[in-house]
Amino acid sequence: MNNKPHFKDLSMVRVALFGMAAIVSFTLLSSKESLAEKGVLLSQSTSGTTGAAKKIVVARVVGEPIYQQDIISAFRALPPRVRRAGLNRHYSSLLESVIVAKMLTLYGRRLKLENDPRVKRQLKRAEDALVRDVYLGDLVRKQITDKILRDEYKILAKRNEGIEEVRARHVLLQTESKAKEIINFINTGQNFAELAKKYSIGRTASRGGDLNYFKRDEMVKPFSDAAFALKVGQITQKPVKSDFGWHVIKLEDRRKRKMPTFEKMRPMLRQKVGQKFSNQVVSDLLAQTKVQRFSFDGKTARAAPQESVSPPAAPKPSR
Repeated sequence: MNNKPHFKDLSMVRVALFGMAAIVSFTLLSSKESLAEKGVLLSQSTSGTTGAAKKIVVARVVGEPIYQQDIISAFRALPPRVRRAGLNRHYSSLLESVIVAKMLTLYGRRLKLENDPRVKRQLKRAEDALVRDVYLGDLVRKQITDKILRDEYKILAKRNEGIEEVRARHVLLQTESKAKEIINFINTGQNFAELAKKYSIGRTASRGGDLNYFKRDEMVKPFSDAAFALKVGQITQKPVKSDFGWHVIKLEDRRKRKMPTFEKMRPMLRQKVGQKFSNQVVSDLLAQTKVQRFSFDGKTARAAPQESVSPPAAPKPSR
């Protein structure tokens, strides 16, 4: 039997390989997430797979079926920002990625690579990671109660309810002279959002410079000071300098922040509380576990850190 795959459309293969690489890359990045965050995610996981998705065949590779559920799983592995477009938007690339993955697995198994020592080492590491994460997740889940979540909600509500926030647009430019030119365009009646789409070098350019609502401390100080000093509908008549460049700012709205309902915030509350509990669980376990620490060369004993050691917090997403 010929073990070599035959492809009629090399361009689709490239797309498939690219898509699979993206999924693998995200998986590797995800493995660097904190143990605490993983524990929270495990404790939050309540959704099961449907029987229908496990039965619907969406492709076959050398007779081996690929099920709808395989596509759903691949979709869930994508970064949140990518998933926002919906599964249908990514179905073609996901399908090809899963096909390529299945094909490579089949050809690898024909060579009995599942018995390769490298594969066995990776399986052991994966098993250790799953045992670790499930163990921590179970401990965290047992401690999270509805009362604790509601208490956390009350604390956040007291801290955030009624805080002033504004909604603004901006055009980000590299030079002060270009920012002054944009201000002149706006003062002669040109549309701010369209100018932002055309000239802004910021990430919000595609949506007309819209930054949505933000608190004063959620932006760098020069930007916040300028935005909060404006009245609704006004623009800054002088360019505003920040570490990112030169801004022209328009104030769209001003309001008092209103807390979302408890139910809408429940997932975030579970993550926040779970992070706290995870850190505490790890600290408590370390305190009661015999651990010997040595220098990098293994020759000198090292004392335990003075501060409690806990899983590192996941980095905050950039705006």
